[in-house]
Amino acid sequence: STICSDKTGTLTQNRMTVAHMWFDNQIHEADTTEDQSGATFDKRSPTWTALARIAGLCNRAVFKAGQDNIPISKKDTAGDASESALLKCIELSCGSVQKMRDRNPKVTEIPFNSSNKYQLSIHEPEDK
Repeated sequence: STICSDKTGTLTQNRMTVAHMWFDNQIHEADTTEDQSGATFDKRSPTWTALARIAGLCNRAVFKAGQDNIPISKKDTAGDASESALLKCIELSCGSVQKMRDRNPKVTEIPFNSSNKYQLSIHEPEDK
């Protein structure tokens, strides 16, 4: 799977948000509301499930500590803008990304670098 992004606003605002996603051969609007009352799509889709796992696991961004009462979209993160946007999107849509990561421990990774121009991480499966 591939994640493509438009980094408009990253330099001027130092933040990104997920606005749209392409899966199941159509564009889906991301629901950026805290209570998930905005745009809807079929979260039971196997393609969405795979995309959400990839965005949550192949991602080094984390929420900074001490923000329990702050809305997800407003939480500070440690990580680059792209990965932070994906972290917030998956946390809003699927629940705790940290729990997902705990259930799928990272075995190894190749961090993104300008030579390779890709990132890779390998995780234990949940049902191992």
